[in-house]
Amino acid sequence: MPLQAPELDDRTFEQLVELARLRIPRYTREWTDFNDSDPGMTLVQLFAWLSEMLLHKLNQVPDRNYIKFLQLLNLELEPARPARAYLTFTPQQPLDPISIAPGTQVGAQPPNGGDMLIFETIAGLDVVPLPLTDVQVYNGAAFSRVSDLNSTPGTPFRPLGWILQPNSALYLGFGTDADAAKTDVRFPQHIHMRVFLPLTSAATRQQICGQDNQPPAPPVTLAWEYRPQLTPGLWRRLNVYKDDSGAFTREGDLVIEGPQDPAATKEGRMQDDKEKRFWLRCRLESGVYPAGHAPEIDFIRPNTIAADNRSTQREERVGVSDGRPDQTFVLLRRPVLFDSLKLRVEIGEEPTTEKQQWTRVDDLLGSGPDDLHYTLNHNSGEIRFGDGRRGEIPPASAGIIAEIYQYGGGIAGNLGPGLINAVLTGAAGVTVTNERGSAGGKDEQQLEDLKEEAPARIRCRDRAITAQDFIALAKQSGGIAKATAIPLHHPDYPGIPVPGAITVVIVPDSQDTPPTPTPEQLSAVCAYLDERRLLGSEVFVKAPHYREISVETRIESKPYVAAGSLVEAVQQALDTFLHPLGSQRRSATPSPNGPSKPEESGWEFGDDLHPTTLYSVIQGVAGVHSVRSLSLIVDGRPHDQMGEAVTLKPDELVYGRNHTIVVVPMSDR
Repeated sequence: MPLQAPELDDRTFEQLVELARLRIPRYTREWTDFNDSDPGMTLVQLFAWLSEMLLHKLNQVPDRNYIKFLQLLNLELEPARPARAYLTFTPQQPLDPISIAPGTQVGAQPPNGGDMLIFETIAGLDVVPLPLTDVQVYNGAAFSRVSDLNSTPGTPFRPLGWILQPNSALYLGFGTDADAAKTDVRFPQHIHMRVFLPLTSAATRQQICGQDNQPPAPPVTLAWEYRPQLTPGLWRRLNVYKDDSGAFTREGDLVIEGPQDPAATKEGRMQDDKEKRFWLRCRLESGVYPAGHAPEIDFIRPNTIAADNRSTQREERVGVSDGRPDQTFVLLRRPVLFDSLKLRVEIGEEPTTEKQQWTRVDDLLGSGPDDLHYTLNHNSGEIRFGDGRRGEIPPASAGIIAEIYQYGGGIAGNLGPGLINAVLTGAAGVTVTNERGSAGGKDEQQLEDLKEEAPARIRCRDRAITAQDFIALAKQSGGIAKATAIPLHHPDYPGIPVPGAITVVIVPDSQDTPPTPTPEQLSAVCAYLDERRLLGSEVFVKAPHYREISVETRIESKPYVAAGSLVEAVQQALDTFLHPLGSQRRSATPSPNGPSKPEESGWEFGDDLHPTTLYSVIQGVAGVHSVRSLSLIVDGRPHDQMGEAVTLKPDELVYGRNHTIVVVPMSDR
C-alpha cells in the first residue's frame, strides 16, 4: 500500500484547553473556578493557543522537506501558459493598404468583468484591401453559392463540391460593385488565409508524432489562379508559399501570392453583369482524394493570423551588479513566458560600452567560470547569476538589461468567439474578431498538483516507455486534464494489435461539453511526446470518442419544493456525474485566491455506465422523494435494457445532454 505521511500532532486548541483543565485538580486542588472569566483559565487558553501555533509549524516540517527534495530534483512549478486565438482583420475603408506588425496588441473584455486581456499577434500581416463577399463552389458541371454557409460558423460545406473531379474549384470573390469599377486595385504580395474545419472533425483527426505532427497530405495538386486585366478571359496561376491545410483536409494557414493586376469579372451564379468581383480560384488540377477523405470545411477567412494572450516588455533596466557571487534580480513583470527573455549586460560607460548577451540555462551545475550563464524562475521572475566557479559573475557596476521578454498567460485567456475585438496598438482602420474561441491558456501550476505529479515525473525521467509514462507526460505538456494510453493500438487498424504503436487519448481542461481538444492542443501534446518516445515507437494523439447520454426521468418531489429549481438541481447532478471530467470541472471565473484544487474524478476511460447508478445520483439531490421512472437514450437511440451496462471502448467517455425531467408532487397512497 502507498506510504501515508503521518500528522505529527493533530491536537486542536479546544483539545489542548481541555487536557490542561483536566490536570488542574491533580496539581492545584485549591483551583476550583474553571470559568472563562477566571484569570487562570485565561492563561490556560493563552498557552493552548501558543502550543497550537507550535504544532502547526511542526506539522509543516514534512511538507518543507518534501518541497526541498523536489528542488534537489530541479522540479519547479510549471509557469502559466498563454491562450492562443486566431484573429481576423477586416479593413474599414476598402482599397487602403494596411499592414499589421508582429506584436500588434488586441484587447478583450472578459465576460465576467475584470481587467482587459491583451493578445499580441505572433506574425505580421498585409491586409487584403477588399472584403470577402462571395464564395462559390464549382463541381465540374455547375456552380453553387455557399457565401451564407461560409459566413456562418457551424455550417460546413465541401469546398470542391460533393463529386470531386478534375477542375472542381472553390471561387473566392472580393469586393463590392463599387470596388469592381476601380482599376487601381492591388492585393498584397502575400495573402494570408486560414481554413477552419468543423469542430468535430478538426479535433477527432489524430496526430502522428514524428511526422511534423500532421498526417500526410492527399495525393492531389491544387492550383490557385486569378484573372489578369490584360487577358481577363484567361486564368493566371499564383504561387503557393504555404499550405498547412493539406489541400483543405486539415485546419491550417494558407499563404499565396497576391495578384498585382486583377480584373473584376462575373463568375458562376452571380445575378447580373453588374455584380463583378475580384476572384481567386482554387482548382483541383490533378490527383484523387482517398475514399472517404473528401475535404469538408467550416469556413475560410482571409487576413487571419495567430495571437497569444501575452504582453511584451522591452529594454527594462533590471539592476546594477555589485560584483558579488550568486546575485539575484527580479523582473518587473511576471510570470515570464518560457524562453522569451533576452538578457544583456552592459559594461563600461558610453561610448565605449561593451554589450554582452547572456544565455539562460536550467541550472548552473554544468557552467564553467567563463560561461555567460544565468537561471530564471519564470513564475517569480527571479534572475540568478553564478558564483565565479559555476557561471561568471557580472562585473561590478555593470548594468543588467532585459532587452525583451513576454509575460502573461492563464486560464482567463480562454475566451469565447467574438470577444477579442478591440484594436489597441498599431492597426488603425481595421476591425478585428476571433471566429473561434481562444484555447490553451493555463494558470501557474499549484504546489499540490506538483506534489502529486512528482512521483510519475521521477519514475519516467522524461522518457516515455510504459503506458503510464505516456499518460504522465501528456498531462505535463500543459492544458490536459485527463489522458490514457492504449498500447498496440493503431487508429487506422482498430482491433488489430500493431507492435510499436501506442495511441494517447487526451481530454483538455476546458469548459466545453464535451471537452474536445483543439488541433493546436493535439499538435502540442504530439510534439512533447515525440521528443521523449523511443525510436521504435509509433505514437498517435487523438481526442476521445464521446457517447452522448440523455436521461428521461419522472421524479416525485418532497413537499414545498419548487419544481423549477428541482429540475435544475437534478440536471446539474446528472451533468456533473456524466461529465468526462466529473468534479474536476473548474469555474470559468477565476477565484481571487487562485484556482482551487479540483477533486479527483472516478470516471475513467472505458468505464462502463450502469444505468442503475443514475437512480442514486437523482435520489441524492435535496428535494427528491423518489424516482418513479427512468430511461436512457445513448447516441440518440433508446437503451432498452436498463439492467445492462452501456459498454465503452478504451478510448471512449460519456457526457450528458438534453435530459428530460418531469417533476410530480408527492402523493400518499
